[in-house]
Amino acid sequence: MNCRICARPSVPLGNGLVLDKYTVQYYQCPHCRFIQTEEPYWLDEAYASPINISDIGLVGRNVGWAKIVPAIVGALFNANSRFLDYGGGYGLFVRLMRDAGLDFYLYDKHCENLFAREFEVEAQPADSFELVTAFEVFEHLVEPRAELRRMLDYARNILFTTVLVPDRTPALTDWWYYGLEHGQHVALYSRTALAALAQEFGLHLASDGRQLHLFTEKPVHNTVFRLVSRYHLAVLLARLRRRPSLLAQDYQKLTGKRLRA
Repeated sequence: MNCRICARPSVPLGNGLVLDKYTVQYYQCPHCRFIQTEEPYWLDEAYASPINISDIGLVGRNVGWAKIVPAIVGALFNANSRFLDYGGGYGLFVRLMRDAGLDFYLYDKHCENLFAREFEVEAQPADSFELVTAFEVFEHLVEPRAELRRMLDYARNILFTTVLVPDRTPALTDWWYYGLEHGQHVALYSRTALAALAQEFGLHLASDGRQLHLFTEKPVHNTVFRLVSRYHLAVLLARLRRRPSLLAQDYQKLTGKRLRA
């Protein structure tokens, strides 16, 4: 099996018991250390519920990134532009961002949008955005390069999370991020693999070295990226640059009525 990032031959890493019943072969590329599964025939079953049962950190994750993203946007991008959350799930993050005054929209082909209705975009982009966010999406991608190409149709800057493969590759039973119990994680990245993706598409990579990463058209120094994405500094910056909420404006759009205090 060839690596889905750099196309070089991958080698077997081991077998994992996915969904407690499928013996699945995992492979790792010796060159870029990208880990992938065999062709994932079990995905229809894995996505019977789009949000897997073990993802109990979903709400806390959205609330946490909603504190950090406004600081990153304010420091590195045009905060008056439009933004897209790709694979946005129930729309909780988009709602939080709009409440924080950022003009965010949602795209997700799997999950029902509950919190940001009327702020979805279509699969075929009609407009461009300043930035795409994609939180806990990359590890779900069967064909990462093809999916990244789709994201870049929306914006040339992508802020995303995925936990990097440790320097010493863990056994399949020793790392929670393989996600064997739910079977949705089919692509796991090293920093080298992310750098290879960035290079292929003419982008620059900044990373916190653990889980938060940024592809951009213009280079962003790693130290700057790490500073503005630190939680306590991000909260302070967001307070200093607080924007008017879009809540009242959105309420009027949805109902035709003004939101009265």
